[in-house]
Amino acid sequence: MKIKGIISDLDGTLADTKNLHFEAWKKTAEKFGVKVDLKINNLEKFWGLKDLDFLIKYTKELNIKLDSNMIKHILSLKSQEYQQLARSIKPDKCLENFLSLISKYKLKFAIVTSSMKNDARAVLEALNIKYDLLISSDDVKNVKPDPEPIILAIEKLGLKKEEIIGLGDSIYDIIAYKKAGLDKIFLINQDYADAIKIHSLCDISNLLFKELIS
Repeated sequence: MKIKGIISDLDGTLADTKNLHFEAWKKTAEKFGVKVDLKINNLEKFWGLKDLDFLIKYTKELNIKLDSNMIKHILSLKSQEYQQLARSIKPDKCLENFLSLISKYKLKFAIVTSSMKNDARAVLEALNIKYDLLISSDDVKNVKPDPEPIILAIEKLGLKKEEIIGLGDSIYDIIAYKKAGLDKIFLINQDYADAIKIHSLCDISNLLFKELIS
């Protein structure tokens, strides 16, 4: 069946934002006198979690207890730091080619992210990414690896599952896509039996182009 739409992750997939998120957390922590050495502190294991879950798990490791008001305050500060940092990112050639292909063949394009909506929008604006649908952690009760945001995206795109490609960079992405019923899944620099491994957006552009013209 012909491909008519793409559902993509944002952070680590369309945009190299991992270090920006970690730097934003570092700057936020320092406001409270907590020093975070990004070379020593292993934040990688929290990557892919929404900010609330990230904060809860990380502070638990540090034996820091927070009430609900402080949690909201910290998340707000982190978001401000992140949006400031996001202004500096620029699109690369692979992203530009990928977006050009989507536009040329009039594919529907949904972005599903565990980031908060304003954070995601800051990145999308900085990279000049045009999209039909954005689903963030603000829009659903459960984020990836739960299939809820992917199912919502499929419904809103108005396409059949067989007409959609899933694109991501983590195990959370593939679990969510598979549970939502997608079969064509591409993962950047990840080896999983149920997905096609690619090394960059340039690879997906080449594969997508071949499928679209076949």
